[in-house]
Amino acid sequence: MSHIILGALILAGGQNRRMGGSPKALLPNGSGALILDGLRAAFAGFDEKLLSTNTPELAAGTGFAPVPDARPGMGPLAGLAAALSACQSDGLVVAACDMPCFDRAAAEFLASFADQDWPAWALRDRAGRLHPLCGIYTKQCLPAIQAALAAGEHRVGRLFQSVGGQAISLEGTSLPDAVVCNVNTPEELKELLQS
Repeated sequence: MSHIILGALILAGGQNRRMGGSPKALLPNGSGALILDGLRAAFAGFDEKLLSTNTPELAAGTGFAPVPDARPGMGPLAGLAAALSACQSDGLVVAACDMPCFDRAAAEFLASFADQDWPAWALRDRAGRLHPLCGIYTKQCLPAIQAALAAGEHRVGRLFQSVGGQAISLEGTSLPDAVVCNVNTPEELKELLQS
């Protein structure tokens, strides 16, 4: 692949149990906006924009097309499968809806590797931790994702390894590690926004 067309995907299909049922995408991001608003701004430069959600009204007025999970209850891997099946692009820049600091610079940094012949790539923070829900997945991954889901496997990290995904380190970039931080509880959100 010398040049691929990338779309954008926000994964927002979770049940939000640890947030007391409140959709994470609708929580404040610390700048007076909602996390969803920040992610919309991060993906403003992409023509195709998808929102993986089983709550279609979440996409209303966002410019993102809602894509329901083909296999509800199977987590973000099912959302990724549905989005890759539905998209017209060759691949998708992916961010989870619980990443309040993911921004346009992070999306553009990920997209800058589009000339590589990789099926998937994701960011690795400076501590060496891979963040597979902050990356790019091409349609080359779809058969492996569908096979994993059929086998009952729903871990994105395991899928990332199985397709030969490449880790892109934040080391040596101006991007802060916060761009890959996700929040699962109100306390984690408060702590991240205060740092």
